Amino acid sequence: MKNDPIESALARLDDIPLHTPEGKAAFTKALAAKSNLIVAKAARLIGNAQWIDLNSDMANAFGRMIEKGAALDKGCAAMIAIARALVQIEYDEPDLFLRGLHHVQMEASFGPPTDTATELRAVCAMGLANSTYPHKLRELVPLLVDKEWQVRAGVIRAIAVIGNEAASLLLRYKMLSGDKDPEVMSDCFIAMLALEGSDGLPLVAPFAKSQNPEIREAAFLAMGASRRADALAWLIAEFPKTVDQPGRKCILLSLSTARVEAAIEFLLHLIRTATPPTAALATDALSIHGRDRQLREQVAAATASRSAADALSAP
Repeated sequence: MKNDPIESALARLDDIPLHTPEGKAAFTKALAAKSNLIVAKAARLIGNAQWIDLNSDMANAFGRMIEKGAALDKGCAAMIAIARALVQIEYDEPDLFLRGLHHVQMEASFGPPTDTATELRAVCAMGLANSTYPHKLRELVPLLVDKEWQVRAGVIRAIAVIGNEAASLLLRYKMLSGDKDPEVMSDCFIAMLALEGSDGLPLVAPFAKSQNPEIREAAFLAMGASRRADALAWLIAEFPKTVDQPGRKCILLSLSTARVEAAIEFLLHLIRTATPPTAALATDALSIHGRDRQLREQVAAATASRSAADALSAP
């Protein structure tokens, strides 16, 4: 069977010596390839190698791809890989990220045409946020109302990286004004808890009582993801007040994902002393750490302690 030339070229990229003159020449050639897949893989390898000598070659390849759009870079595969590599390398030239930030690429699909540049806009938002460009917040604000939720979520993460007072206030406004997608709200909650410190918890806590179960779950999980002592204490205090099964299950899962000693001990305490249904929920919550041998042994010991206590109390 005849070898696919693109597949062969992709395989050869793995053998290029890194940080050598020969390697630089080979990657420069790969970044100029007609195949967006070759360009994409070359960019990933360069980014992983933190090879800043090839920044201008990647920027040139990006410009070539964005000018031709889907005709040259279907699915934005190369542009996304280049933008990600430049974020890894901490590239500080804003023009490339500004171009990607506004790029929309509609491509045919089984239904209506779809925008394949959503991930690109989100990645370029992060690149711009990490740059020294003085007007980056002005450029990022329009993406908070992008029609694609992945972009809105991505720009929230990018604004959180900026981390100044203006960024914090902007994210406060976005969180309080709401979003129809819980994934976007989740990123808002996580950002608020990270940026605002102890002031963030009173902002997020009301959403944990939302009538929308997805928003409520997002708030619970964000508290666990924050790993903040005050957020975990709030979850532990809220657990006995929560009567519905989905809410109780979500609180325990959030505590488990935090992997903080106080949270794990609370779950083990429930396994040892709570009612059988609650103990089962705590056991299920800790099961996500199945590869942690020490934690498995702690769960087994807590279960055994419970069994021994039940045996002693039996008539």
